[in-house]
Amino acid sequence: MLRGFTAALATVMSLFMATPASAEDFFGHVECGAGGGAGCDAEAESTEELPGEAPDPGGDSGEGGGEASSDEPPPCEGDASSMRCTAYVGGDEDEDDGVDLVEVAHEARASLELEEPELAMSPSPDGPVLVHVPVWMWIDGDQWAQQSASASVPGGEVSVTAAPSSVSWQMGDGTTVDCEGPGTPFDASTHDPEESSPDCGHTYTSTGQVQVSAQVRWETSWESDDGEGGSLRSLTTETSQQVEVIESSGVVT
Repeated sequence: MLRGFTAALATVMSLFMATPASAEDFFGHVECGAGGGAGCDAEAESTEELPGEAPDPGGDSGEGGGEASSDEPPPCEGDASSMRCTAYVGGDEDEDDGVDLVEVAHEARASLELEEPELAMSPSPDGPVLVHVPVWMWIDGDQWAQQSASASVPGGEVSVTAAPSSVSWQMGDGTTVDCEGPGTPFDASTHDPEESSPDCGHTYTSTGQVQVSAQVRWETSWESDDGEGGSLRSLTTETSQQVEVIESSGVVT
């Protein structure tokens, strides 16, 4: 009986001393029991196919889909006739079962549905704009608000937030106006139509039909319930509208 236990313990120790291709490639567990000639049962899953063979998530310790590894001796209980040892393959069992949180964050980012911005201008883009008269541009405050999406992972959640940061206006006459923030809405009760916008404006110098477009840049970031997080690639939304620029003419009476 002692000989059977020694052989089983040697088998599981060889599993623990093996070095996996990557700590993130394998997860599962190994159980070995002595007594009755019992050997070792290995259960492992591989996220990457090993060269020359297909992953086998239910094979024995010699032909399974992964190799065992541990920095500490296996936790064992019992005596020589009933001792059992359990090891977890590919990292701590309390981790997210091999889930790549950054990949989940990218998936949540892709699920964000951001509305196209509405062009707000004074004079209104729906009517003619006068040449040599300052034009004010802005994005409505209701649209200038952060958006979020989330995805569930084992034991928690990953959240992604997109916040508008700047607007790039293509004015249709070869001019680009970059505005930090949404811009200042024109208020006829407090602003002079002859004054330029303090932060986001343009003045046309020639007449004609122009295509005005606004592209909003969204800065995105992610975080998980356990405090991990970081930044992601920014997003953009864009809309455009045809605008007529005319020259005002005085009326002689």
